[in-house]
Amino acid sequence: MGYRNSALYTLKYVATMLNEDEDFLRECSIEMFSEDGCVSAYDDYPASGRNEHIVLFTEVGIENLQQIIRNLRGDANPPSKLVAERNRKKPRLLRP
Repeated sequence: MGYRNSALYTLKYVATMLNEDEDFLRECSIEMFSEDGCVSAYDDYPASGRNEHIVLFTEVGIENLQQIIRNLRGDANPPSKLVAERNRKKPRLLRP
């Protein structure tokens, strides 16, 4: 069985690491789920929708968050010219 990192990083930690605003990252993470590497923790009992939750990220979650940021800013890496040429559909020749 391979090594699996089980560390979780707070929103504040990730904001400092990425040199980003916490509120901006919170907005970016709203649509992320546990499968994406983003989980919520509650510090008050009983937990309810009114309680402020702590946003936590796994390493995969940080990578996904960085991709969301790139997408929002339009910095997504476009495919190289060679890949774009290869993926372009070629016109079909009509045979009489």
